[in-house]
Amino acid sequence: MFGVLRRARWLSPLVILGCGDAQLGNSQAGVATTVAVEASCEALAADESLAGVSPDGEAWVRSDAGMRRVSPDGTSTVLDARFTRTDELVGWDASSAFVIGDNSLWSATMTGSEPLSLPPELGKPRFVCGDPRHVGGSFVVTTRGLFERRNDTWLRWAVPVELLESMEIRDLQGACSGQEPVMYLEAQQSLWEIRYGEVAFFREVADLTEMSATAADVRVGFVALRDGKLVRFDGAGWNEIPFDEGAVTQMSVADSVLWASVGTEVYRRDRFERWEHLDTGTWPFPIDILRGYAAGGAWVVKGGQLCHVGHRETLRVSGVRPYERLPEGSALSLHVSGNPTMGSSLSARLDGGALTVTGSAGSWSTSAEGLSAGWHSLALDVASPEGAVRRTVKFLVEGAPDGSPTPLPEPTVSWERDIRPIYEASCAPCHGDGGNQTFLGSYEALSALGQVALDLVSRGEMPPPSAVGLAPPLSAAEVALFETWVQEGMGP
Repeated sequence: MFGVLRRARWLSPLVILGCGDAQLGNSQAGVATTVAVEASCEALAADESLAGVSPDGEAWVRSDAGMRRVSPDGTSTVLDARFTRTDELVGWDASSAFVIGDNSLWSATMTGSEPLSLPPELGKPRFVCGDPRHVGGSFVVTTRGLFERRNDTWLRWAVPVELLESMEIRDLQGACSGQEPVMYLEAQQSLWEIRYGEVAFFREVADLTEMSATAADVRVGFVALRDGKLVRFDGAGWNEIPFDEGAVTQMSVADSVLWASVGTEVYRRDRFERWEHLDTGTWPFPIDILRGYAAGGAWVVKGGQLCHVGHRETLRVSGVRPYERLPEGSALSLHVSGNPTMGSSLSARLDGGALTVTGSAGSWSTSAEGLSAGWHSLALDVASPEGAVRRTVKFLVEGAPDGSPTPLPEPTVSWERDIRPIYEASCAPCHGDGGNQTFLGSYEALSALGQVALDLVSRGEMPPPSAVGLAPPLSAAEVALFETWVQEGMGP
């Protein structure tokens, strides 16, 4: 089915959900510390190029002969493709991608590729986000317009015709949006915001004429590269992101982590807004392409080579992806993998409730059934020699709930009673009103960083050793209290 959806172009100020750069007053906010990381490279054929990267780190490489997938461990698998050309690719998960080629939209997997049927009225596809096989949450830009999948109908948005030729979707690792139904397009050197759902509009929000690269992230916001500097749009204008290591040549952002290159060097800004210089020892050539991914690493193209950059320990998840929209009635069958040197015990919690886990030594399985409609949060936690390794994946089950959703257990830990005293003792000296680091002295500020802050205090990285005497480290009991607060949903 095919319909027309007309949206008002509102002109009120844009509010991007992001963290901002609270360290602007910190003179060291843009200075990187050097850490050694592992990197592995392989030569690309003369006709090969990097087409896309999945959230868990699989690189998709295209060539005149077809396409292959390269895993972070270097394993290369040739795709049995029926299409002859790849114009755009969305790396969906470890074994599948959506490809626009031969004027069609394809679902490509390791076992074959099939064209996805779109109504002929849509025209020829050019860009896609989300999973167009499901009932909602996906958009397609075609030669005839912008279309949204809603149930069994493709709705056409009434956008200015002069934008169609230059319109491109800026997706979130393949997803159209996060928990807020807001997505971004670029057209005619401008940034456009789309809000869809019960309240919908389409509007121009920023000028991109000076920008050489752009990317979107739920927490960081919309980031661009301008004259070698990283800038972030805050809804009113562009603010520079502190970075003191030189003129940036390439950038990428994924799951709140910002990546940048300066000539031959790679840098990474973590979720706590600290820069690291990644010493790989393998960069004799300037970096041409830099692509970070949600599980924590990045892919680099330089000097005709494709290189994978690992960063500390990470957990990879098969069975659900960040911000995926699943049909009503879906069940989860998950496989979690990591370095075999990690601890043998994986903790998995769905919306605060524990899941049964089997397996060990970096390979685990778990499952969940009877998922209610709405957003869900999968929290994974395993010990490792470097400290606790955690990952959180949020996803949506679509469809109207059958009655009221099952309430979560009553929280036992609160910000005001339990967490604020820990903050006052160990965090406020640096992160309070008079501190020189990101302000975390309110419920809203610390809960926005809940999982990230938990990772840091669990590893003993916060408070840092340099703060001894000023901010005492958290005791084991305090870390456990903080962990319970995060797992219960961080109540006020």
